[in-house]
Amino acid sequence: MDVLCGITTGILAVPQGIAFALIANVPPEHGLYAMIVPTIVAALIRNSPFLITGATNTSALVIGALVAALALPVDSIVPVMLLITLMMGAIQVGFGALKLGSLGRYFSQAVLVGFTLGAATLIFVDQIKNVLGLKLGPSATLLEELAHLAGNLGATNVRGLALGAVTLAVVALCARISKLIPGAMLAVVAAGLLVWGLGWHTGPNAVPTVGSVPRSLPALTIPEFSWERIRQVAAPSLAIAILGMVEAISIGKALSAKARVKFMANQELLAKGIGNVVGAFTGCMPTSASWTRSAINLQMGARTRWVGVYAGLTVLAIMLLLAPWATYVPKACLGALIMWIAWHMVDLGAARYVWRWSRTDAAVLVITYLSMLCIEIQYAIYLGVFISILMLLRRAGQLHMVEMARSGSEQFREIEIDAQTGRWPIVLLQLEGDLFFGIVEELEEKLEQIARHGARVIVLRMKRAHAIDATAAESLSAFVAHFKESGGSMILCGLKDDLHAQIARAHLGEVLGAENLMKTEPRAFESVRHALDKARQEIRAKGDWPATEPMVRHVPPELRDAWNYSI
Repeated sequence: MDVLCGITTGILAVPQGIAFALIANVPPEHGLYAMIVPTIVAALIRNSPFLITGATNTSALVIGALVAALALPVDSIVPVMLLITLMMGAIQVGFGALKLGSLGRYFSQAVLVGFTLGAATLIFVDQIKNVLGLKLGPSATLLEELAHLAGNLGATNVRGLALGAVTLAVVALCARISKLIPGAMLAVVAAGLLVWGLGWHTGPNAVPTVGSVPRSLPALTIPEFSWERIRQVAAPSLAIAILGMVEAISIGKALSAKARVKFMANQELLAKGIGNVVGAFTGCMPTSASWTRSAINLQMGARTRWVGVYAGLTVLAIMLLLAPWATYVPKACLGALIMWIAWHMVDLGAARYVWRWSRTDAAVLVITYLSMLCIEIQYAIYLGVFISILMLLRRAGQLHMVEMARSGSEQFREIEIDAQTGRWPIVLLQLEGDLFFGIVEELEEKLEQIARHGARVIVLRMKRAHAIDATAAESLSAFVAHFKESGGSMILCGLKDDLHAQIARAHLGEVLGAENLMKTEPRAFESVRHALDKARQEIRAKGDWPATEPMVRHVPPELRDAWNYSI
């Protein structure tokens, strides 16, 4: 089964390798090499039985955009591409060695969907010129590309347009019959045979073709090392490395969840990184995890990582046997194939889900999408990273604290802190999440508001808090000191052992006093009961609260049927 899976994905990888090289504006063999060397190397290192590494449309898009932006001479394109592949691989190896695989989860769905939509749009538009048979160079921006297309529509090659239509028809028909049929390979073969049989590769109306592909093994290549080049490609190399990390982790987690196998993100980053480093010295484009080929492996029942080895060897065999025939493969065919792939990159269901979820997510999706179209791609990736971090900080910086009010003799329930919180002498609060500098200002405002309303004892349950930083601890110390001066007191309960020890030896512990630091106990809410008992004793000792009046806030009758805690 693994051999069959490898052969199937290898056959699919051949036209994709040539097509992605076309996107990157590099000779086709570099796309094929990327389907051989990194695919085999990464397969020998990773643990996933179905993930496949190779050239992808997004990494090729970044390379193509950089080539256009730098206006590189033809003889410098490949050495610069190899330098990016090397730097990208080294960065990914560093990510894996430092155990940074978990960072991929911090990229929001809105950013990923927006980026994918933008990449699909750029890839689709970029290939229109090839389907129309127009001989246009790379464009730095989408608007420039559209302007070039509009000014050259009169030179459309009807033969190329017909071949593009044939390609789409073959791919669509094969996909309709079965996803396991290599429709892309069949379309490339059919288009190549038409060009060869009809002689469309020569003459005044010749269809632009791929050109010659060497029938040889990947040879030793040396990236172009210079400080100037390193400075030029550092930003896009890091951008592709980050994008590759997110792609690999997203694909790996999704497919591993379906297969119910463990996904090891850090090992996958090492596998991809080492594959790219080796690929940089064997003429390969930058590589990443392929969703299409990996999904086919999963669907066919791949069982071991040797699938990648078989896939790479299949590409090598096809290249050695059929390379001369690539000279008849029309660019219109590959352009149509890339447009098909770009179209299927778009997940309208995910876009609708993000759009409807919230205005914030919808805005992030639109910003990310437009940035892909309007600025250089590597900076659009950085913008996406920045937006994801902002969203994370915004949500992490929100204080999650509620009041626990009595709803029965021994029943409590959570309610939002409002204008009535603090009107009773004892206030029971429950904190969720860590206390850190980002929520200090909101925490101070809430506690001061409660104190102003007349609360005598504030009981803060911290069972769901795992840590407190120095800024939050000092802010809490200042509040407690001021609260004590006005006759109040604070009790922390539900403290885990390590958090209790940390607070006890700090200034906060001195201000609170050891008697007001209560550890969590085996029985649920036991420390809360002890804290409330202590608070009641303090109120009774002062003798300024009527014995018949409740000391803790009661929930309105209409809310008493909701979820309650037995305390």
